[in-house]
Amino acid sequence: MFFLRKACRLLFKALEWFAMICMVVLTVIVFTDVVLRYIFKQGFSWTQEIATLMLVWFSLIGMGIGVLEKIHISIEMFTAKLSSRAISVLETFNHILIAAFGGAMVYYGLLIMNMTKLSTMPATKMPSSVLYVILPLSGLLVFLNALLVAVKQDQKIFKTSGGSAGEEETHA
Repeated sequence: MFFLRKACRLLFKALEWFAMICMVVLTVIVFTDVVLRYIFKQGFSWTQEIATLMLVWFSLIGMGIGVLEKIHISIEMFTAKLSSRAISVLETFNHILIAAFGGAMVYYGLLIMNMTKLSTMPATKMPSSVLYVILPLSGLLVFLNALLVAVKQDQKIFKTSGGSAGEEETHA
């Protein structure tokens, strides 16, 4: 069980880093393109496609991470008067619905990838399915993370061993 927990933590951190790298690449590409277009009156033709790719990948990976960290939007006004047991049941049901949404993302993401595998993006000539490959992957991440949070509702998912400043705890 320790190995599985450590592997999940490593995967989670790798996904966080990948999402951060996508955001940095997006920022650098857009900034460079703006400078080239408005100061030098020319730019690259591929920047919009790569920026779109990075934005979609960053957003969908961030959604999967947000499910595990329970940082998705919620309105607490309606649950403020409920008992802690009722809130726990409601949150478990909520995460089961989120898991179902993740399953739908996997299914429809695979359909979209299949439909777009023969078309290419105009500037980069990459297959259009590259843009959509993140749909089933993030759907799987959302599905697994939502089920994990639903099962371990009141427990920490990743326990830190040393409590060092570099390690963050993820609560469920």
